[in-house]
Amino acid sequence: MILFEAAARHLNFSTAASELSITQPAVSHGIKQLEATLGHPLFVREHRTLSLTTQGVRLYSAVASGFGTITETLAEISGSVHRDKIVASASTVLATEWLLPRLGKLRQDHPNLQIEIRCLDRDPDLASSGIDVHIRLGDGHWPGCSSTQLWPEHIVPVCSPEFLERHGPFSSIPELVSHPLIHYIDPYRLRPGWGEWLRALNVPVPPNLPVALEVNDSLLAQKAAERGEGLVLGQRPIIDQALNAGWLKVAFDHTLETGRHHYAVTASGPGIRRAVVQFRDWLRANASG
Repeated sequence: MILFEAAARHLNFSTAASELSITQPAVSHGIKQLEATLGHPLFVREHRTLSLTTQGVRLYSAVASGFGTITETLAEISGSVHRDKIVASASTVLATEWLLPRLGKLRQDHPNLQIEIRCLDRDPDLASSGIDVHIRLGDGHWPGCSSTQLWPEHIVPVCSPEFLERHGPFSSIPELVSHPLIHYIDPYRLRPGWGEWLRALNVPVPPNLPVALEVNDSLLAQKAAERGEGLVLGQRPIIDQALNAGWLKVAFDHTLETGRHHYAVTASGPGIRRAVVQFRDWLRANASG
């Protein structure tokens, strides 16, 4: 059919032969064999001209359509080799403040990867969610999963430069928490609030903390702090972009290390895809940067 398609497309046996790197008699002989097998002429052979018969038009239409589909499929398969898609999930604040600014470097380091990011409030079941890699905070132990340690959880109070200039500098933690606080409550995950942060530092918790704003989204809490609404407990390195850009300042240089870490979590078992390994290893290599 390749021989017939070339001859019908060019309507010239010599041109078809040149394209296929065979002789013109070979093309003519092959067409005659096909016509004999079908029991119908496919070409009208006139002096120096060649045209398709009705049956030839029908066959060429079908063959051309088939070759077009094959070409598209081959292109898609070839493209999938060079653009291997993975699905990653993370909290909204981590995806926005840490992962998003590094996507350019990911594309530079691994141009074959195509990434879909899902921001989830709850930690998904990797086995049934269709997610390849989840960036998760915890102790590294999740049933049926493999975890690669990325960075420790470091919590530090931060605020906008204007807030710090207006209310600071703060000489002690009790003085710090006497000013407007932004309190983040996670309904699904364990996150230390101001009370837990103070107790972990062995500082008495005042009976009435001056909570100026209470939110259930950590990205909203950070943005509120950037706008001068109060002090917030930030996680490093997630807040590092805002610190480096000058949108936030460390309000009191006392970091709480919780003992937990962020991990790149994948479903355990054989046959992990090369693209998943590339992304997981890239996360580990860039965890401190």
